[in-house]
Amino acid sequence: MLLRDYLNEFELDWAQAPVRSELIPGSKLKGANILLVGEQPELQKAVAWSFLAWNDSIKANLRVMSARCTEGKLQTEQVYSEEAFALEKTDYVILTGFCCREATLDVVGTIEYLQHFGALLEAVFALPCRRTLLLSDGRVYGKLGYGFAASEYEAGTTDPCAPGYEAQYLLQTMEGMLTLRAREKKAAFNILRTGLIYGPRIPMMAHPAAELAGKTAAGQEVSLTLSQDRNSYISIHDVLTAIQFVLVKCPGNKIFNVSGLASNASAGELAIMLYNNFPDRCRISMSSGTGRTPQTDGASREKSVFQTGEASRTNAAESEAVENTGIWLNTQLIEHYGFEPKVSLEDGLIILVKSLQNTGEVFIFDNTYLGKLEKVQQILLGYLLEIDRICKKHNIKYFLAGGTLLGAIRHHGFIPWDDDADVMMLREDYDKFQQVVQQELPDNIFMQIPETEKGNYNPFTKLRINNTMFATEFTGHFMDMHNGIFFDVLSHDRTGRHKWSQKLHLMVTMLTRSVVFNKWGDTDIKGGGAHPIICKIVDHVKYLIPMRFALWAQNRSLEFFKNRKTEYLYDGMGRNLKRGSFPAAWLEEAVYVDFEGYQFPVPKEYDKYLTYLYGDYMQMIPVSQRRTSHSIVLMDLGEYAGFTLK
Repeated sequence: MLLRDYLNEFELDWAQAPVRSELIPGSKLKGANILLVGEQPELQKAVAWSFLAWNDSIKANLRVMSARCTEGKLQTEQVYSEEAFALEKTDYVILTGFCCREATLDVVGTIEYLQHFGALLEAVFALPCRRTLLLSDGRVYGKLGYGFAASEYEAGTTDPCAPGYEAQYLLQTMEGMLTLRAREKKAAFNILRTGLIYGPRIPMMAHPAAELAGKTAAGQEVSLTLSQDRNSYISIHDVLTAIQFVLVKCPGNKIFNVSGLASNASAGELAIMLYNNFPDRCRISMSSGTGRTPQTDGASREKSVFQTGEASRTNAAESEAVENTGIWLNTQLIEHYGFEPKVSLEDGLIILVKSLQNTGEVFIFDNTYLGKLEKVQQILLGYLLEIDRICKKHNIKYFLAGGTLLGAIRHHGFIPWDDDADVMMLREDYDKFQQVVQQELPDNIFMQIPETEKGNYNPFTKLRINNTMFATEFTGHFMDMHNGIFFDVLSHDRTGRHKWSQKLHLMVTMLTRSVVFNKWGDTDIKGGGAHPIICKIVDHVKYLIPMRFALWAQNRSLEFFKNRKTEYLYDGMGRNLKRGSFPAAWLEEAVYVDFEGYQFPVPKEYDKYLTYLYGDYMQMIPVSQRRTSHSIVLMDLGEYAGFTLK
């Protein structure tokens, strides 16, 4: 069972978030049995899918079920994994509790619910599991003073007559009951208090972020009364990651607060974020109510009022009010143990709104690169047309490469979030191209190779536009070097015909490239793969190797099989070096495909080649990662800011 066969791209994005986070050692979860208990089936499904993502990723053999408590006994309710397990074999119990759930119970209902919760705890702690985790949220703190972010063992004030008291009472009582039972049974437990949860396809308790995102997606008018209260929000991506992180990386018997990345905001700040990203759909009018001044002690709380339709033109007090709860969490403790939220509030809101719009279009962050991504892609397309002209004139065979090739096949143009373009050639065509390109290109384009610019040690050819700036995080350290908008031209070189010679050739190429790159950047050679000891030795002696010799060794290794008739190639210059060799027959013949309305050559065996590079290449990267592929830190398009193809 693969999650992508059942989930849409937004659901798959947050379900795989813990696996992508690199915060959780999947080995610690291998073979674990996860039991979910509570009355929030949609939240339970999300938690279940996030664990099952490990089965897709590393074949972790995780089993996940939900259970309900009937007459003091746990009974299996739903099996999410391919196999079930006996309840007495449970490793981890996750109680979804009342986390970010509307508190709509009356007094009798509250008492009955807590009685049921007590019986549930008795049944749970009868299981010999490793740890029990209760999900709670920041409403447990009650009223907080202005500008006060609550730590785990701090609290605000309790007012039984104030709005929101029902939720505070429920959460406090449930946490207390769990703590008491766990200590009686000497069982390990944790409590995870979240900010206000939001996310695509997740039923959300009414709160300002959910309300404003929904109205923006629908293009509805909203009237907002400003408040100085700030809430802590958290995307479902980070909630799911935090659950697994606490279970396997944090000590037991502790309480943790968690919120998202840059995710503390007032309702007014939310409105500005949404308007900046959806100016055509975000129709918010803001008024300054009595509010709460910084001098007040929080004894009274104003409400943010959201209105739509005719209500927005009448008295705001007559419409349904959504409480701005003022939940502001101090999350230093979980961050001290190494947790890092990944999804910012702004990105999370963009994802939420676009998922609610459900247009069927490929998701992309429209605010990428300060609105310049489309211009960058137009410039790169101009580059491609120039390369095509030169290669046709001089009878040079080339192909679209890497992400540009992938974009041509999957999108018939640029990958929507891609910010570079590449072409590849065989060595004989690459050498011929280098001989003619500088004479063919306009004077404002510079061919950047080690022979033409001191201090540049890239193994491949970069073409740079003068009087522009497009520096990556790495090249930005070398401001004396040409850092203009670039286009990459790479050679695919021949490698040995036998497995042993290919492995040896690959190792020598990796070592020589690592010496050059890490001497250039004054960094350590990390990893080592199958040869960690050799890499450590080379790392210690790399400064004793003259750069001129290192460059010679690198180039010699790339061209070692240049004039030999072998049936295999490898990407010695590019990022796919570790993927090893592939049949030279894949790059023998070209076919032309549509790319942004023009015809460009790709390998006839593009399916085999793209599978070699990316596996299932028709699967797009997760929604939340669809920013650009390069870490561009300095960008100035100069006179090309208005560039259009003629």
